[in-house]
Amino acid sequence: MSDSSSFHFEDLIDRLLLIVTLNSTLVHFLLSSQVEGSVDPDRVDSLTQGLLRTRKWMEEATTMKGIPPSTQNILTLIVKRLSQIESLLPKLSEKAKQAEVNPATEILSFLEGEGRTTPEAAGEAAAPSAQGEVIPLVGETAAATKPLEAYKKVDVEDDQFGLIGQTQRLIQQYSKRCHVLLPTFWLEVIREIHRYRSDSPYLGDVVELPARMLVKITKGLLTEAPGARLLQDLMKSRQQENYLSASEMERIERAVAKYYQGLEGVLKEQKVNINDKILEAQTALDGFGWGGPELEKRIIKRLNQQCVEALESAESASDQARQVIYAEITKLLCKLQHAILAEPRTREILAQMKP
Repeated sequence: MSDSSSFHFEDLIDRLLLIVTLNSTLVHFLLSSQVEGSVDPDRVDSLTQGLLRTRKWMEEATTMKGIPPSTQNILTLIVKRLSQIESLLPKLSEKAKQAEVNPATEILSFLEGEGRTTPEAAGEAAAPSAQGEVIPLVGETAAATKPLEAYKKVDVEDDQFGLIGQTQRLIQQYSKRCHVLLPTFWLEVIREIHRYRSDSPYLGDVVELPARMLVKITKGLLTEAPGARLLQDLMKSRQQENYLSASEMERIERAVAKYYQGLEGVLKEQKVNINDKILEAQTALDGFGWGGPELEKRIIKRLNQQCVEALESAESASDQARQVIYAEITKLLCKLQHAILAEPRTREILAQMKP
């Protein structure tokens, strides 16, 4: 065995510090999930990836030359415990995905079923009025009983602000010299946000505010340091990838659906507790996914800064509707970061970017 794989106490300190960090991350995840009353499956998958790499790194230490037997026994026990947690997280993720309801699907299901009349309702409608009351027309009855829906999802996006086309052209322009999987990921988020419709006067802000932030993120990746250079270097070692997988798209769809679900009150012009929304956004930011030491942190830091700015806007905006929108944008960006860390290709790219 080479000297490079020999045991050093400095290595042990690094590994124990990583374990402490992972432990605090897991504790925060458990507590924040209890507070929110739900589990984010993307965050679970992100934690699983981080735990997997930590466990392997700890496992390597148990076979190092010169490691004291007592230290080896303790590390082996830690590895065993990590393996047990690792085996549970995928099961938790699957349950969380089943529980994370897509509100657009519910609305479409409702719309498909509207207009149907139950036998009981039909009987009541057909019954004559003993008091000679005026029986409303069928159309009037439907209009009176139809609940106001906040939004619905459609198949084709409406590029009402020109942001989709602008981002597509930018990616195409740089695709010959930059790897574009990460920019394409953000483009698909922009497209998904534009696939929702609503009669609410707030829909413009609901679509435009996050989309402009995502355009800024994409442009920064392609044209500014360090993203531009890192994506150019990546092209030298990795084949171009400009399409997302079904799994990557599914994470985006769930994240955007969750975003609109959080804005249902605003779109319905109902009163929303601003303090609760900001607290939720702060909790999401506290649990922001930085990933392990093997990942390029400068790219992640830029996204974290966007989350911080969104939260600051939520706290400072004079318009209450915009406060809620920015709070939900913060949560959306944090969830998408967990999605990036959870997906093998995007996480691998962040690892390959690191010098």
